[in-house]
Amino acid sequence: MHRRELLALCGLAGVSGCLGYDLVERETVADRRVRLAELEATVEAREERIETLEREVERLRRRLAGPRVNSVSLVESWERVGDVVVRGTSDVAAGDPLTVAVNFTYPLGGESTSRVDVALAVTVTDADGRRVARNEREVRLFVDPDATLAELPVRFGEPGLSPGRYAATARVVDRVTGLETTSDDVAFRVR
Repeated sequence: MHRRELLALCGLAGVSGCLGYDLVERETVADRRVRLAELEATVEAREERIETLEREVERLRRRLAGPRVNSVSLVESWERVGDVVVRGTSDVAAGDPLTVAVNFTYPLGGESTSRVDVALAVTVTDADGRRVARNEREVRLFVDPDATLAELPVRFGEPGLSPGRYAATARVVDRVTGLETTSDDVAFRVR
């Protein structure tokens, strides 16, 4: 190899080495930018998840601080706490008045008084989910501070329900704090 060829090859290797290094540096910078964007997206997704969880925790705290529906049942008649279970039924004769008993727990949270003001509403829907009857009442209760258990009837006069399948849903609202709870649908039949 001649000296001139050797110098040309060395120069070419040096220039290509510099160009290669520049190419590697550009790829590294691009990789870092991509990784940074991925990390930012991960952080943003985590922050959104944290906000969602904080809202859920607050909702659960409010739910625990307010009334909680334990049981809802169509009853033959109602006289005292426990009739929601003892006198519960799943069907009634057409034309008979309806009585829906709602049993709920009311946490007093260390308050010195056991007086609570609640609004209790029961909605009756047909098999298609259309509301056919609704009755609401406001009540001032004195709840046993140790038990914090209450049960109330909601009576419907002549409901005029024709034979078929229906569902009752109860809603209990604390009139002072506005905290509320809603029961699941309780199915019953008019025969």
